[in-house]
Amino acid sequence: PPVFKLIAPLEGYTRSRQIVFILLRTVFLRLTSLLVLLISLWNQITCGGDADAEECKTCGYNYEELPCWETRLGQEMYKLLLFDLLTGLAVTLLIKFPRKLLCGLCPGALGRFAGTLEFQVPDEVLGLIYAQTVVWVGSFFCPLLPLLNTAKFLLLFYLKKITLFSTCSPASRTFRASTVNFFFPLVLLLGLAISTVPVLYSIFLIPPSKLCGPFRGQSSIWAEIPESICKLPQTAQKFLFFLGTQAFAVPLLLISSILMAYTVALANSYGRLISELKRQIETEAQNKVFLAQRAVALSSANRAL
Repeated sequence: PPVFKLIAPLEGYTRSRQIVFILLRTVFLRLTSLLVLLISLWNQITCGGDADAEECKTCGYNYEELPCWETRLGQEMYKLLLFDLLTGLAVTLLIKFPRKLLCGLCPGALGRFAGTLEFQVPDEVLGLIYAQTVVWVGSFFCPLLPLLNTAKFLLLFYLKKITLFSTCSPASRTFRASTVNFFFPLVLLLGLAISTVPVLYSIFLIPPSKLCGPFRGQSSIWAEIPESICKLPQTAQKFLFFLGTQAFAVPLLLISSILMAYTVALANSYGRLISELKRQIETEAQNKVFLAQRAVALSSANRAL
C-alpha cells in the first residue's frame, strides 16, 4: 500500500480518483493474498481436487501431510491475525513515533517533511474489513478467533487513538460520502463471499479428519446435522423439517418480495420528495436574487427622482 500511494500522484488523476485507485489496489492486494493462501491450503488438503490421487485415495484428503487439516486451517488464520497485530504495533512504535521525534529534533524543512503524517480513515476501515474476513474464514475452525480479534482491535484502537492525537494531522485528501456508502459495503460483501466459499466447501465436500476433531467418523461435517436433528424431541424435529419444505419457503419468498417492493417504492417516493424540495430551494434562491435585483433597481430609481 505505501508503494500505491507513491504511484498514484504520478498517474495524473484527480485527488478523489487517486484515493479510489489506492483503495482498490489495496483491497485487491489484501483479499488476493488471503485467496492465494486458501487455494494453496485447498491444494494441499484435497491433492488439487483429485480424489484418486495416492495421498487422498484412502481418507478423501491428504492425511499424511495434514492429518488434522481443520487445525491447520485454523492455525493459518490465527497466524494472519497475529501478523496483522504485530504489523500494526511495528508501524506505530517503530515508524510513526520515531518520525514525530525526528520532527521535533530537526527544525526546518526536513523536520516538517518528517512530521507530515496524515491519518487516513479509509485505510483503517480496509484494515477492519480484512481482519473481519480472516475471522469469518477461521471462526469455524478456531472458535476463539473472534475473541482474540476483539482483544486485538481494542489494543490497536487505543494505540491508534494516542497516535492520532500526538503524531497525525488531518488528511488533505477526503473521501466523498456517496463513495463511502457504496464502496465499503461492497468490499465487505466481497470479503463475506470470499470467506463463505471455503467454509461451505469444507462443511459439505471435504471429509473431516479421522484422527481429531468433533466430526471424526462422519462422511462430511454436514452429516452430523441431520443426525443431531433426529436426536431432538418429535416437536422440534417436525418444526425444523418444516423449515426446509416448500410450504415455508414459498410464503417466505412472497413476503420478502412484497417487503422489497415496498422498500423500493418508499425509496423512490423519498427520492421524488427530495428532488422536489431541491427544486423549491432553487426556486426560492432565484426569487431572492430577483427580489434583490428589483430592490436595487427601485432604490436607484428613487435616487434619480
